[in-house]
Amino acid sequence: MNFTGRLTGETVPGYWKNRRELFSSAEADFSGLEAIDSAGLAFLVKWAKAVAAGGGKLRLLNPTEQLSSIIGIYRVGDLFELGKESAS
Repeated sequence: MNFTGRLTGETVPGYWKNRRELFSSAEADFSGLEAIDSAGLAFLVKWAKAVAAGGGKLRLLNPTEQLSSIIGIYRVGDLFELGKESAS
């Protein structure tokens, strides 16, 4: 999944509707992310927990500075693997 635009309280409901499909993947690219807020991070935490339930770890590719910052602020970095390239 390639995220572009915003992952915020305004856009999360649209992603939530497709969560079954999204949560089946353990990797997402954020190079096109323009903004994220706490609702967007909460969505990623839910996704990470779904991946962890299957024994994996959600890999966030090309995290923006804002994404990395909000992960640090909320101290949820252990839920994610941050990377620059696809493992595929």
